[in-house]
Amino acid sequence: MAALKAFEYARAAGGPPVNVRFLVEGEEEITGEALGRYVREHADDLRTDHVLVWDGGFTEEGEPSLVTGLRGILYVELEATGPSIDLHSGVFGGVAPNPLNTLARVLGDLKGRDGRVTIPGFYDDVVSPSDAELGSWQRPADYAGLLRRMTGAKALEGEAEYSLTERQWSRPTLDVHGFAGGFTGDGVKTVIPAAARAKVSMRLVPNQDPARIFERLGAHLDALTTPGVTIRMSRLGATRPVLCGADHDGARAASAAFETAFGSPARLVRQGGSVPVAIDLQEAIGGQMVISGLAEADCAAHSPDEKLSLDHFHRGIEMLLSYLYALG
Repeated sequence: MAALKAFEYARAAGGPPVNVRFLVEGEEEITGEALGRYVREHADDLRTDHVLVWDGGFTEEGEPSLVTGLRGILYVELEATGPSIDLHSGVFGGVAPNPLNTLARVLGDLKGRDGRVTIPGFYDDVVSPSDAELGSWQRPADYAGLLRRMTGAKALEGEAEYSLTERQWSRPTLDVHGFAGGFTGDGVKTVIPAAARAKVSMRLVPNQDPARIFERLGAHLDALTTPGVTIRMSRLGATRPVLCGADHDGARAASAAFETAFGSPARLVRQGGSVPVAIDLQEAIGGQMVISGLAEADCAAHSPDEKLSLDHFHRGIEMLLSYLYALG
């Protein structure tokens, strides 16, 4: 009902009070680069006073948020090769190199049980948040329990010397997303495979550079592999981390609009995920940047049953209209 009323107000006013450009693309989840190239190539035509990146969400406590920082990402695929063909493990086991064995060892060696990434120089450029920003990241007393319930995990992991929010928002990570090779079908086939593959990503924080991390990872892989196995690395995607302030009219307008639509002003947070085009928008066309969105913390992002609340959808329409009129 509130959204319908907002539509009526907008129609009665004769349209939006500010000029609006929409840039929509479908490559964000694959670290696509097309939109970023477009933004930089057409920067002069896209100059603007305000930029809204509508890809954030609500906090675990159900509060709207304005995102002041996004982690970057380096996503790579590793291919380990050894013998020229698959081999019989009875005949050649003990003498033939096994790419699966080697790649499994290498992946395990990339991060310790303490959550620390072992790539030499990986942490050299990391810039930590200020004490004031850390102090604003307070969470409920049982935040660990909340995360366990949301993840369904028995225990949480990571660098114990950092808080859970720091691990989520301002510390870099390394995760393996897939591992394949050899025989995995029904039945029995005891082969030493000729090749194995894995997909690995690193979430990066200010001031880490994906290109520099890529080089350091490549050198580390060369040091970790076994003599009979070659590991080749290809880049699947990369983007740099982003920091954006909230002490400007655009952020204040967005927070007030959330309060109008949802009854609560927005909390300032960082987000552990990455939005590749954000750095291009920030550097190429300027404007006061607001990063926010309507997703709930338990929306099961990236899962088969990912969802969006219809209440958030309708209230979000009202919020966006209020935001545009506040800018005007």
